[in-house]
Amino acid sequence: MLVVAAVVALNAPSATFLPGLARLLAKPRVEAGPLRYLWGQTSATGRLGDRDVTIRLQLKRSRYGQGYLVVAMRAGVGETLNATAIDARVHDDAGRRALFTLATRDVMLSVEDGWLAARWQPQGFVIFPGRFSAEHWRSVLDAMQRVAESLERAG
Repeated sequence: MLVVAAVVALNAPSATFLPGLARLLAKPRVEAGPLRYLWGQTSATGRLGDRDVTIRLQLKRSRYGQGYLVVAMRAGVGETLNATAIDARVHDDAGRRALFTLATRDVMLSVEDGWLAARWQPQGFVIFPGRFSAEHWRSVLDAMQRVAESLERAG
């Protein structure tokens, strides 16, 4: 019983983080359960404007493993792009400002299978995912939307 209480206490911040992030979306749906909780994997889906959004939170579950968060947004881009290729394609002012915002939020961008993904995987001694900040993550979602629009215009 003590072990279960310790696991629950250590996971308390993550228990509120994903639902908080999902509430920033329209029609949010959080997928969680006992097995996902034990594996440290939770996910959510929803919409931001006219775009589908999916979120995956992976908590650290091994000695050398790391936790990460991936926020993916549907974008009309048919090819695979890494962060460098995204940076080279985004030329408009709004898109460049959005890339700057995302860089200050320590997320790495990529595009795969029509999804713009922002991966947050903090390094060093960080309590992951920490306390949820609606302002912080709203700025990430808004910046992702601007980057997606910019990439679609660039064709």
